[in-house]
Amino acid sequence: MRHSTDPLTALQALLEHCRVRVSGRTDGSGFFVAPGYVLSCAHVAGGTAGARVRVEHGAAAYGATVLAAAPDESAADRSPYALYPYPDLALLEVDDPPVGHPCVWLDPESPSSGTKVTATGFTLDLGPRTAVLDTGGRTGPFGRALLELVAGEVNRGLSGGPVLSHRSGGVAAVVKATRQEDSAMGGYGVPVSALRLLDPVVYRRVLGAHDRFHAADDRWRSLADALAEGQQAGAGAERSADRAFLALLTELPADTSAELRAAFLRAAPPGTPEPDLPLLDRRDAYLELAARLTPGGDRLTPELAYCADLVCSLPPQLPVARGLRDRLLIRAGETGRGEAARQRIDVGPRGAAPAGSVGAADGAGGPVRPSVIGRVRHSLRDRSRYHVMVWQFRSAEEIVPAGAESGELTLPQALSLLAELLPPQIEVVEALDGTERAALVELVLPHEALDEDYADWRLWPGLDWWTLGRKHQLVVRPLERHQEPRLHHAWRRRWERLDVQPLDRALVCVCGRGRQHPRALDAAFNTDPGLTALALAGAPRGEALSRAFRVAVASGVPVMLWERGRDPRPLDRDVCATGCAAPGRGDCPDGRFLRAARKALTGTHRDALPDRVYDLRNEAELHEPEHAAVPDGQDAPDGQDVPDGQDVPDAPLGHQVVLLWDDPARQLPRTRLAPAATATATAQPAATAPPTTVEGPPSVPSPRTQEGLPR
Repeated sequence: MRHSTDPLTALQALLEHCRVRVSGRTDGSGFFVAPGYVLSCAHVAGGTAGARVRVEHGAAAYGATVLAAAPDESAADRSPYALYPYPDLALLEVDDPPVGHPCVWLDPESPSSGTKVTATGFTLDLGPRTAVLDTGGRTGPFGRALLELVAGEVNRGLSGGPVLSHRSGGVAAVVKATRQEDSAMGGYGVPVSALRLLDPVVYRRVLGAHDRFHAADDRWRSLADALAEGQQAGAGAERSADRAFLALLTELPADTSAELRAAFLRAAPPGTPEPDLPLLDRRDAYLELAARLTPGGDRLTPELAYCADLVCSLPPQLPVARGLRDRLLIRAGETGRGEAARQRIDVGPRGAAPAGSVGAADGAGGPVRPSVIGRVRHSLRDRSRYHVMVWQFRSAEEIVPAGAESGELTLPQALSLLAELLPPQIEVVEALDGTERAALVELVLPHEALDEDYADWRLWPGLDWWTLGRKHQLVVRPLERHQEPRLHHAWRRRWERLDVQPLDRALVCVCGRGRQHPRALDAAFNTDPGLTALALAGAPRGEALSRAFRVAVASGVPVMLWERGRDPRPLDRDVCATGCAAPGRGDCPDGRFLRAARKALTGTHRDALPDRVYDLRNEAELHEPEHAAVPDGQDAPDGQDVPDGQDVPDAPLGHQVVLLWDDPARQLPRTRLAPAATATATAQPAATAPPTTVEGPPSVPSPRTQEGLPR
């Protein structure tokens, strides 16, 4: 009687034909992922690119070279029981590989708990072995978690071998370690998605070859499709469509990391955070989106929306662009989304501003301007400690955190961490904006941190002339107002009043002296809603001016300017009492800054103010005055003294200007504040039996808490 082989049994046999024995740093296993390319563990093959290893397939032996591997940087500090650092993967190129060898299909979607899996490789004592296990939970942080393999034995020597998911029909992980030798306690596997932590150039090369192989060779795909179809109707068609799209995406020119992240965010459902692992090519973006929940009705799935956006961005005469468009329309039609695909192609990506369009920050009712918002807030337990968090502001309805809030830090540590987090988010926001303008960066800060030299931060290594304030629109915002809802009504009212007059006409001075004491200032603000923009006589750090600043914040004033680090010049005791109407509508004897600000901001609209100050900062770098304005009695540049009471030529406004620009429509999500966890990690109880590498959970680096600010 003839017996037909079920798809799973046939896949397991094909999996065994893909496995190889690897002899390098230790003896273990590996498997072919593309013609001539083997994937194994770094603790087996070695963690140094260029190292030579021996690979055995069938009865033949081959030389091979390590192309990329996770380095063992912490070898000297590790205990004998610690595992090789994550991701513990290595890609090898085989010399003169066997002709026609099969390759596994990699499935970057980690199987859910309880999924049956098959692991295979070469044990040290028993030779070739294939074991069926279950998946358990995850061990490790997001983006660095190991897959637990339970209910079976993981022998020494299986390290580097493939782990086949019985649900998807793809290889989802690489065997890394056993929990305990000679037991059925299982072990650990590294998800194949962790390949994205290796050398990006090698990754693209090998994964491109992988996708091209499976587009042309149907040995694996036919069995995997049959297996998936047997578990869920239509799953086989989805797998086939995915492979067709991946083969087309491989033919497209490479995108930068910022372009990939921006394209991912445009296609993803609103509020989707960035992936835990870096996006190295379009394959990663497509598969990450395909793993998202599919919207109901006739709306495009995220991965199809991504392909539609690509079609919009490519020259239509390119053959690959035509192929991608045809494949998209076919697949969208098959799933009842053909009209949505055509509309997406015609209209363009969600949130991308057409070239030449004007955004909300330019004073017109165009698309909302995306930005990066960084916040430093006090710890509720200790106001001398701070927490840092960064968001991508895509619209008032879509404000996406770039990561979790930090633990407790000192203020210098918090600002150092903020500086470290900003550059990658700036890249994404500029790509999301879809225009040629520089990114808007908004820093929500406590009062004591407002007067730092953020504009002069040098955040890009190797570009020491490239400062934050001259490359990007930079504004500060007062934390205290954002944490106090009762102040928001006056804030919104003054912001709306500022929309109807240019800044040079709205700007008045505040010096914090005489009749400008807090009660008088508060009375002035209470009776005049037209007070909307202030030029401070100095930085809001001295006692008098600090009090005046706090009254202005509480009264809802949305725009303020001052010169960083400058104290108000001394005035006669009775000047304000005799010639100044609070909060100061005219020029006082030290009116240089107010005069310069009014002149520089002539005709500037409220929403264009960040752009104008950005221009002023750059113009100031081109200005070389004979001597700059200095306080009375201090030395002028070049050793020239300035006589007491004598004015000096005005320096350009942009040299030290700080812009407080606080748009009430650009608020962060309200979250329940609770005492933060301690910055020190709580010790975990030791495992009953330490894992053994076959090389057990990976060590997690401590948070970076560098003192000082970047330069």
